[in-house]
Amino acid sequence: MRQEDKRYEEWLSGIRSGQPVLDHPEDLTSAIVQRISQTVSKRKKRNFIIRSWVLGTVAAVWLCLLLGETFFPSFSDGAEKEYSAWQCTSFSLPENWKKMSLMEKGNYCSVRYIKHKQQKQKRMSEIMNKTD
Repeated sequence: MRQEDKRYEEWLSGIRSGQPVLDHPEDLTSAIVQRISQTVSKRKKRNFIIRSWVLGTVAAVWLCLLLGETFFPSFSDGAEKEYSAWQCTSFSLPENWKKMSLMEKGNYCSVRYIKHKQQKQKRMSEIMNKTD
């Protein structure tokens, strides 16, 4: 047993004292760097694929929802028809609109806006009173 221990110690000291023999250290270094970059690129590629898959799925769902809302509008219970006339914000211009000065046009639009705002407020109070 002692002889085996002695041989083991000699062998271990020989390995420790000896320098490693490399035929081409540059090739070894480049191989190590290449393996490291391959490992990192595989991980990045996997993350890119997963991210692309998730984003593609989200885009497809969003597109389906958009198309569904476009081609199949939601059905209302009739409340929209009842108040649709009130929601119209267009109005006709006076016949002498082209002859009016800029100041007169501004005053006309301001008066129309104030009237529209008052009517809207009145409708809102009617709706609120109806629902109570």
